[in-house]
Amino acid sequence: MNVKYTISLLVTLSLLLPAAVTAQEKAATIDGTWEITLSFVRGTAKHIAIITQKDAAISGTYRGEIKEGTLRGTVRDNTVDFTGRLKNEALTVSFHYTGVVDGDTMKGTVEMGEFWNAEWTAKKKK
Repeated sequence: MNVKYTISLLVTLSLLLPAAVTAQEKAATIDGTWEITLSFVRGTAKHIAIITQKDAAISGTYRGEIKEGTLRGTVRDNTVDFTGRLKNEALTVSFHYTGVVDGDTMKGTVEMGEFWNAEWTAKKKK
């Protein structure tokens, strides 16, 4: 490999690295308990997400109106993507949330496979 090319490549990579670090520093912090409202074509449901965040990874407990399960996902910048799973006898329903974080609120869409899609909003419990 050409020495000039190698030096040029190293300089370019060193300039990109601070931008990547800065982007990670700006990631939303969503640790805590969130009250989620799911809005269906007809009616609403209330769920709870208790989230623990480590860097971009989130995990925790997901509670529906009756059952409780696990939660796993990511948060990057102000974008959140997580799945909560609830098991009811032989059936497990996954709630795949995607959305945006704005301070103590979040909103977006949730996919539930064969059980429809919905809009959701969440407010952080103080």
